Amino acid sequence: DFLAAMADANDTDLSQFSRWYSTSGTPTVTYVSSFDKEKGLFVIGLSQTSRSDEPLFIPVALGLLDKETGEEVLPTTVLELKEMNQTFTFPVKGDVVPSILRNFSAPVKMVPASGVVNESDMAFLASNDTDGFNRWDSAQQLYAAAILKVMDGKEYAETLDLVLSTFGATLNDASISDDAIRAYALILPGESTLAEAVTVVDPPAIRNARKFVKKAIAKKFKTELTAAYEKLTACVEADTVFKVDGESTGRRRLRNVYLGYLCALDETAEEQIEAA
Repeated sequence: DFLAAMADANDTDLSQFSRWYSTSGTPTVTYVSSFDKEKGLFVIGLSQTSRSDEPLFIPVALGLLDKETGEEVLPTTVLELKEMNQTFTFPVKGDVVPSILRNFSAPVKMVPASGVVNESDMAFLASNDTDGFNRWDSAQQLYAAAILKVMDGKEYAETLDLVLSTFGATLNDASISDDAIRAYALILPGESTLAEAVTVVDPPAIRNARKFVKKAIAKKFKTELTAAYEKLTACVEADTVFKVDGESTGRRRLRNVYLGYLCALDETAEEQIEAA
């Protein structure tokens, strides 16, 4: 038995973990956090729901970043969620932003107890998180929030400002050396992904709202996107032989992302010609 062999090899009881094998669907983990300034404590509460009558063993990787400096004050730590509701406490010197479910440590849906993501925290993580997955996911959540607000006719100016700030930080972040990672971080959520976030799916409305946000980004960063596109184009054309290695593939992917944004600028006749 594979599970028994793994348990013996690691000297760990995996009986609770085995419930995953008989539980269908995707579990949901709800979180709520607070900071006690007087005691210098950060508290996070986790609750799980699934189709299992008993709690699953859910490993939740957590990191904490200083809210002022963006520095990581707690490196990735795995919280073992074994009960329906659990609370974890960490001593900190100042207010922090939690980076939850790092490296996608468990196949679950992570949702805030309020039902609404903290957009400021998402923008902060998208620009500062040291975990690549959460940095990407935070940006995706922020982009999606802006698109859905545009689609629903809600006030979106503040959210769009956060989107533009986050996009600009990622676009100009010199610490990102992998073009493929930068490409994925700059792409807006797809229409199918956005459709999963609404009760009634209206494809034209989703497409138009996504196009609106994409054009807003392209307008704001037209100069930077054009320069970056031309720089990558020169690199691609300098290759006399078509390469399929990671670096070359990532470069072409990022170049196409830049081109996609530039093609969204098609208001005037001149822009239409440029986009063509």
